[in-house]
Amino acid sequence: MEQKKSFNLAGKEEFEYLMEVFGRCTDDYLFLLDLDKDDYIISRKALDKFELPSAHFSNAGEVLENIVYAEDLAALSEDLEELKRGDKTEHNLEYRWVDREGKIVWISCRGVVIRETAEGSRFLVGRITEIGVKRKADNVTGLFAERQLEIDYKRIRREGRKKRGTLLRIGVDNFKEVNERYGIETGDSVLKMIAQCIEQVIENERCYKVDGDEFLILLEEEDAQEARKKYHQLRILIEEERREQGYQNFYTISSGVVGFSYEESDFERLYNYSEFALSVAKRNGKNCSYVFRDEDYESYMKSLDIQEKLRYAVNHGFQGFEVYYQPIVSAETERVVGAEALLRFFCEEYGMLSPGIFIPILEESGLIIPVGEWVYQTAMRQSMEWQRIAPNFRININLSFIQICKSDVVSGIMASIREVGINPKTVLFEFTESGMISYDDSVQRLLDVLNENQVKIALDDFGTGYSSLAYLKNLRVNLLKLDRSFTSKAVANDFDYNLIGHIVDMAHSIGMGVCFEGIETEEELQKLKQLRPDFIQGFYYGRPVDRQKFYEQNLKIYECA
Repeated sequence: MEQKKSFNLAGKEEFEYLMEVFGRCTDDYLFLLDLDKDDYIISRKALDKFELPSAHFSNAGEVLENIVYAEDLAALSEDLEELKRGDKTEHNLEYRWVDREGKIVWISCRGVVIRETAEGSRFLVGRITEIGVKRKADNVTGLFAERQLEIDYKRIRREGRKKRGTLLRIGVDNFKEVNERYGIETGDSVLKMIAQCIEQVIENERCYKVDGDEFLILLEEEDAQEARKKYHQLRILIEEERREQGYQNFYTISSGVVGFSYEESDFERLYNYSEFALSVAKRNGKNCSYVFRDEDYESYMKSLDIQEKLRYAVNHGFQGFEVYYQPIVSAETERVVGAEALLRFFCEEYGMLSPGIFIPILEESGLIIPVGEWVYQTAMRQSMEWQRIAPNFRININLSFIQICKSDVVSGIMASIREVGINPKTVLFEFTESGMISYDDSVQRLLDVLNENQVKIALDDFGTGYSSLAYLKNLRVNLLKLDRSFTSKAVANDFDYNLIGHIVDMAHSIGMGVCFEGIETEEELQKLKQLRPDFIQGFYYGRPVDRQKFYEQNLKIYECA
């Protein structure tokens, strides 16, 4: 039933003025919709965010269609039709608008229908609230929240009284474990206690609680070193509180420190810098502080850009990726018997990237899984082609432990061997010794399948990591590869020379081969050959090159013979 009570409404001009006045007292948008004439008035500040012709316009339905999210138009239209028919007198709907930047904004729109007079026009009067907007305060700690920090920062910047400042971001380490083990109430008590400690340390400065387990402190005058001092004071104070409470749970705090100029730093950029600074502190081992540096952030952003280029390459036929090959030589005959397949990546912006740069990015992003599959398929096909020239030519392929632990690489390898038709005895997969830290059932399963199918296994960079003999027993390795950082010392040092000699003897005694890596000079070659390795690899015999150059430098002689 339509509300019968009439209302002596002021003229629209007066009402528009009153809306503007009251609109300054709230973050909401006040509105009036003439249901009969399709006239619309809204708080003027709405024009800053939404593409509206003015604060007072006609043809409301047509105009609003341009800012209401398309999928929500039907529900809004149905609700308004019920109001116009008099089927109901209240409007209460949550739906989406689209702002000037094309971003979706969730709103709560509530209003009531009133009459100007008993026989006059009907109006829907109410307010619009952005329900996705950030909170200004935190109910757990009693601190202001991120939105208030943004307001305060912009006010200080606008006033121009302060030139420089420092933003200190505090994060609770292991907070997830505290919540999971002791419950959310305990987690909340930890946040309250930290907030109280912060307020003791910062004195007259203001602290803000952001989502999750992080706090932001705006230090208006102090520099980065003073901010770090406050962090260390806070850490000591928190430790004292935990000791008094009997160490009921375990957590520490890390901090990111960003010094800035109000003239040069907008809020969003400064906020992102503080997030980055705290994440670096946590990556550096937690319970520590990191001061923001432009060069570190630029390097980080470059790595993100490279990641996107790698992702694009994967999704476009592995464009930019190429497999290079480095010769592996028989120590006895000094003839090339195989090659190690090595991944390379080229893009126009950065040129040929070092594997030390892009491979960690592939691993961190998980892109190493599709790229690794492409590498071993490409290398096997190439090896098959070269086997027509040099029978029994062997190919060595590196495997990342990310591939092993996070994908079904076992099935992929065996399927590729069958598809290519290569003799599995001529395929060898290399694992880095340091990767054995993550040794688990998936690793053992892969190694068991490779051994059962006569695919060879090498332990790469032996001597640079943990060098546990248990690996040799459990893995049933076919080949040990000794890194240059290990073998180069043996040329000038008798102890290292004798040690490598014993490693070679041990490996041979249990049926393993040995490959010396990184041989670069005639002197190194002649001295180390006396230790009886099975294979030699290094710049002395050839650098990694593309397939055509490898053929011309190493295999053309076989074709001509």
